[in-house]
Amino acid sequence: MLIGTRGEGSVIPNDRLSEANRLLLLAEALSGFGHWRANLAEGTITISPQMSDVCGLERGARLTTSFFIDRVHPDDRDRLSAVLTETRETGQLDDFRLRWMRPDGPTIHMTVSCRMDGPDAMFGIVHDSTGEVERERALIVARDQARAAERARGDFLTVMSEEIRTPMQGVIGTIDLLREDPPEQQRLRLFESLAQSACTLMTVVDDLVDQSRIEVGRIVLESREFDLKVLVRNTADLYQGSATAKGLSLEANGIDGDPAIVRGDPARVQQILSNLLSNAIKFTDQGKISITASISRRTSESDYWMVMVQDSGIGIGEDALGRIFSRFEQVDAARNRLQGGAGLGLSISQQLAEAMGGSIAVSSEPGQGSIFSVELPFATHVGAPTAAEEGDAEAQPLRILLAEDNPINRRLMKALLIRHGHDVVAVEDGRKALSAMTTQRFDLVLMDMQMPELDGLGATRAIRALDPPASETTIVAISADAMPERRRLYFEAGVDSFLPKPIVSRQLIEMIDKMRRSASPVKAAPADHFNRERLSWLVEEAGEQDAATLIRMLLFDVTDRPKRIAAAVRARAWEVAATEAESLRALLDNFGQFGLSQLLGSIARQCARHALPPALIEELETQAASLAIFFRSELGGLPGPLERAVDNVVEPTFPVIPQPQIKQR
Repeated sequence: MLIGTRGEGSVIPNDRLSEANRLLLLAEALSGFGHWRANLAEGTITISPQMSDVCGLERGARLTTSFFIDRVHPDDRDRLSAVLTETRETGQLDDFRLRWMRPDGPTIHMTVSCRMDGPDAMFGIVHDSTGEVERERALIVARDQARAAERARGDFLTVMSEEIRTPMQGVIGTIDLLREDPPEQQRLRLFESLAQSACTLMTVVDDLVDQSRIEVGRIVLESREFDLKVLVRNTADLYQGSATAKGLSLEANGIDGDPAIVRGDPARVQQILSNLLSNAIKFTDQGKISITASISRRTSESDYWMVMVQDSGIGIGEDALGRIFSRFEQVDAARNRLQGGAGLGLSISQQLAEAMGGSIAVSSEPGQGSIFSVELPFATHVGAPTAAEEGDAEAQPLRILLAEDNPINRRLMKALLIRHGHDVVAVEDGRKALSAMTTQRFDLVLMDMQMPELDGLGATRAIRALDPPASETTIVAISADAMPERRRLYFEAGVDSFLPKPIVSRQLIEMIDKMRRSASPVKAAPADHFNRERLSWLVEEAGEQDAATLIRMLLFDVTDRPKRIAAAVRARAWEVAATEAESLRALLDNFGQFGLSQLLGSIARQCARHALPPALIEELETQAASLAIFFRSELGGLPGPLERAVDNVVEPTFPVIPQPQIKQR
């Protein structure tokens, strides 16, 4: 159907279309608009080809106004009638929207504008505005979501403020009371309160960190063997005190008999069970709580274990069951404010269970208690733990290097380790840690990753560049930054294990106990020793003049050669640096036993590989300066003739090592 003339709706053939009509049709095709003309007296309507396409109608069909009204969505017909009446009264109407039910199925949104063209004729344009409506709806949804997120953030900050301030108030208040030097019995109770407040605060922080990791997909699951039954029993034991304090009984069932050795992430499994037990105790005032473990089903690759936590508490209503695992959800807000909790534990537990390939569910009725069940798959055909893993071997005390820049943490960790029988050397930065490793021997290094002077990464790389046994010493990273990408950097630098801050005493001691069972305790390396017998032999064999020359070379080289080694390394003259290091080491060996000799040997070997951590050069210069002072004190008591001979020796000169040319940009 083409453009109809006013009145009779006759059609003009293509060969007689005016240029104006052809341009109009082209404009409609390009813009997506169509036009129409209605003869109100006859009840007929003529539409353009573009409008036929918009409405899903066959081009050229004869149409009536009643047909059009019938295709309008029923909910919009009254509004359409009012619009048509208004148009006849005013002569014109701007855009209005209605829904049109296309004969081929879909309902679309159309925007229509019209005006009167005589007493009984109406002319208008139309276009498909479905996309505009959907975009507007999407914007409204986004706006509502943003507002909801803003409200949720405000509610969350309020909750977090309360959850953090409450235990912090307990910490501050308890410290104030302890400053008053209370009696011993009261002091013990105050320390218990302090520990409880600190644990509560750490639970909130850990939940926040875990939720953040889960949201960005950075949760990392370990895979190692453990006894699931022992883990269930130990987790129940952790909460026996809390249950007893409320007059509740806590039973662990299904954990007797043979061990259940499985492979998975025991820390995350215990985190899930701890959340479930903590909630059960929190919302149970009388009766009992039980935790039960059993195999629910088996496949060719996995055993599925079901762990159920049942309580006789207040229960959960049906309307709340569907949102119990939502983030920040608190089914009983008033009660939760009294009991504490950020509303993250169950959400985290569900996401951890799903990350392990399992699931978590709940069944409950108000006043009848709740049953939380978590089903997790574990690999089959796992061997039993070795005797060493079970702790049958006799534990030996270890010699430990603790590198921690925070003085309070350093003092507390050192006291804890000493209390468990270990020999501890504590330093406050990475440079001193490296210095200790080059001059002493250790079984274990506890390395803080964020330290001044030289951070934990740099110190670890430098230690791994030393000669054995120093380079083979076990290094455990300690850091509050436990994100997977950071942990990957730690292990790439040479770290053997990782402990997140704040350090939990039990975890630290358990880790060290596993190491000490198989460790052969080392003895501290001997201190620097100037061999006067060797000096006497040199005087006898070479004479005072040659011995004096050798001593003068020693005094000069100890301060000068480290600078030359550093210059050679900067110039990437590796062979020169290695030769200088070996020469100084050989000279030192003529006069005794010194820690600097070991460091020089490591530097020479690293230079042979054309790679040297900068920290080793800085440590070389530091140790050389200290050794020079030591030599001057040792040589102060030389026999008079030898001392005068040393003073008369002319210091040697060496060629200057060219520095690399840096091109100016």
